[in-house]
Formats: sequence, C-alpha cells, structure tokens
Amino acid sequence: MAKESHDLELLKSKGFLAQRQDDHFSMRLHTAAGNVSADHLRAMADAAEKFGDGYVHVTSRQGFEIPFVHLGDTEQASEYMTDVGIGPGASGKKVRAVVACQGNRVCKRGLIDCQDVCEKIDAMYFADPVPYKFKIAVTGCPASCLKVQENDFGIMGTMEPQFLEDNCAMCGLCEEACKVDAITITEGNLYLNRDKCILCGDCISACRKDAMQVADEGFTIFIGGKVGKRPRIGNRVLKTVDEAVVFDALEKTLNYYRENAHEGERLGDVIDRCGLEHYGETIKYSLLK
Repeated sequence: MAKESHDLELLKSKGFLAQRQDDHFSMRLHTAAGNVSADHLRAMADAAEKFGDGYVHVTSRQGFEIPFVHLGDTEQASEYMTDVGIGPGASGKKVRAVVACQGNRVCKRGLIDCQDVCEKIDAMYFADPVPYKFKIAVTGCPASCLKVQENDFGIMGTMEPQFLEDNCAMCGLCEEACKVDAITITEGNLYLNRDKCILCGDCISACRKDAMQVADEGFTIFIGGKVGKRPRIGNRVLKTVDEAVVFDALEKTLNYYRENAHEGERLGDVIDRCGLEHYGETIKYSLLK
C-alpha cells in the first residue's frame, strides 16, 4: 500500500491525476496564458487518440488534460508530450500555471500586455513549491475576464483619469461611457467620484475634447482570492504601480506565504488569520485602505 501511494504521488508530480476509473489518469499539460500553437494542438489530438479516449478536456484555468490514459501508458505518454515540447501541468503544493487574457495585443479594451507579463511570471515561478497551492491571473482591464479577484495574486491593467475643466464641453460622452456612475453632470458642472471609479479608462477613450486625460496607468494588484467551498474575494492592495513593483510584490508575497502558512492554508486564509496589516508590514508596501 505504501508503494502504491508513493507511485501515485510520483505520477501526480508528472501531471497525471487519478480518475475514478481504476488505473486511469488524466494527463495535465502545461500551458501559459491559454496560448497553444497549432502544432501543439495537433500533438495533443494525436496523444488523445493514441493514449486516451480520443478527446482533450479544456480546464477552467486555460489548461488541457487528456483523460483515460491507462497506468501502463503513462510513461510513454509523458515521453511523447515531452518530445513535442509540452511539459506536464502542475498540481498539488505548487504555483499553478498562470492564466491571462489577450490584453492590449488583441483586445481593444486591454490596458496592459497581459501575455508578456504572464509569460515572464510563468518562466520564473511555474511549479515552484508552496505550502498548499498558489494561483496567479493577469487581466487587461477592470472587466476582469480572468477573475483576478479570485486568485491568490491577481494583476489588473488600470488607468486613472484626471478632469481638465477648461477643455470640457459638457457633452456628456464620459458620463454615458462610465458604467459605474462615477461621473455625473449637474447644472453645467462635472463631478468625478474617485471612490466609485474603477480605473477602466472608458471615460478617457470617450472624451473628444481631451477633458478626460490619463493621470496614472499601470498595474493594480489583488491578493488572497480563492473560490471553492470557502470562497474569498481578494483584497485590492496596490494601485497603478509599474511592472517592477508587480514582480517585487509577487516575490515578497510568495515568501510571506511560505513563511506564515499553516498546513492546508491558502494565502487568503493566512491573511485572515494574521491580518492584512501584518502582510503589508512584511512585504514593506503601504497598502490601500
């Protein structure tokens, strides 16, 4: 029994997740930012037909799994994928594959290059050991298609507006563009409610008179989010910082998690137990209130 347990852990470390069917496994494959080349897609399809049940499962985190790989085929299947340049996915107590939207490379609303940031993070941290699991997401704007608030470390592109009254024609385009009612025009006066503003930049794009201009832009960071049986929305801790701060904060956050987590705790659990102030003091950043 001990040997069987050890073998299962070894298989898991190679990306094979036990199925409910005896001696069958789903082979998890490593992808970053949801991007897969056409050649790799063909290789996955070939592997699914050769080793699996003829189909590929797309996971909720932009990953791919080939189910119904028999125990006796796991080694050959792993070698096959490695030969075509696709490594195993991460499971267990590791930093998981980083997810990202297409950002400003493709999306007209994208404020940052999500793919570039994702690729850098994935190269630095993918499958690194952590106390339980650690999920990272990058999204291009406050629409948050990648649900960064539900990840241990979420990165969002943001743009903060500033209002130049002298340029304003009070046309109302910015008020119409704002979907969170942060802008109101009353009796010829425009009011920008910064507490309501989500930093999407839509008012800046809508303005035809340069009355709404960019005050600041960059990356906004959320930490401690998770879903599951005890979901938790991440805390917004830093706003419109530059890329260097993102990577510094991520490194410090991972170290904080490793040093303070109890068995089975996610980062959000640690923060709830130790306090957000303790986290801020440890990583040496002044956090948003």
